[in-house]
Amino acid sequence: MNITRLKSGSYRIRQDHNGMTYSVTVPYKPSKREATDLINEKINNSVDKIMTFEKAAVQYISAKDNVLSPSTLRGYDSVRRSIPEWFNKQDITEIDTFQVQRLINEYAASHSPKTVRNLHSFVLAVIRLFIPEVNISTTLPQKVRREPYAPSKEDISKLFEYTKGSEYYVALKLAALSLRCSEICALTLDDLDGDNLTVDKALVPGIDGLTLKPTPKTDSSNRVIVIPHDLSEYIREQGYIYRQHPNSIDRYLSKSLKKLGIPHFGIHTLRHFFASYAHDLGYSDAVIQSIGGWSSDHIMKSVYRHAMREDEAKKSMAKDFNF
Repeated sequence: MNITRLKSGSYRIRQDHNGMTYSVTVPYKPSKREATDLINEKINNSVDKIMTFEKAAVQYISAKDNVLSPSTLRGYDSVRRSIPEWFNKQDITEIDTFQVQRLINEYAASHSPKTVRNLHSFVLAVIRLFIPEVNISTTLPQKVRREPYAPSKEDISKLFEYTKGSEYYVALKLAALSLRCSEICALTLDDLDGDNLTVDKALVPGIDGLTLKPTPKTDSSNRVIVIPHDLSEYIREQGYIYRQHPNSIDRYLSKSLKKLGIPHFGIHTLRHFFASYAHDLGYSDAVIQSIGGWSSDHIMKSVYRHAMREDEAKKSMAKDFNF
């Protein structure tokens, strides 16, 4: 506790408590006991009234629990729990650009640029919900462009040959037919009619575990696709589509690729493969978008058509431009 005489002749009592600074000003010089009583009263009266960032963040997530997907809410909660204590205890009405920039700078030391940007977006969203007029401008780390590995048809054929007979085979095949992991994990035998497979739900991670959503990622995701007859028969003979945890697919895929000597990629990359291979075969963007359940051709083109043989294109271009 610190007691300071001001130019006005008054005395200011200041004390730090749980990362916050509290002060009381009185027109006389207080005794130590009086100062202690006054500052404790200030602290006790203020604790419940201050809207800390942590409280605001919890309320922000709670206010959106019926409009956002469980996976998005889970992501928000994960970000919230990773925010350091010193920032969480700040009065949200007192947070300024300097404090947010300090948070970003500290966070960037141990997190990827993408993770830092996610944190930044969440923090600003929380602040602006309670203080709409706030103006915070920060500098973020530069984005790192990562070129994902694009598996070839030969890679995929080797993978399917190796995994056939395992409980993951059907899931991997469906991923290469455009399905998202969350869609695959939500499927049951009732969704298979002949060779027609109805995709109208998703199993996604939420704050309290896995949650079955009645609709997939976007409205465009509701669709019926036709799968190869051999795969339909395989599913019926097996008696199920997939019954393990969603995360188990990527773990199994990683081990399989390592044994096959194929560069690592995740199950979602099989969806990339579907788009690029279908395009190579001459199918129109409209057909690929419809079967894959993309919400727009812009998303499909910007994200998934990049998976087409870029390395091969570069080599061919080097020859074509060798004047």
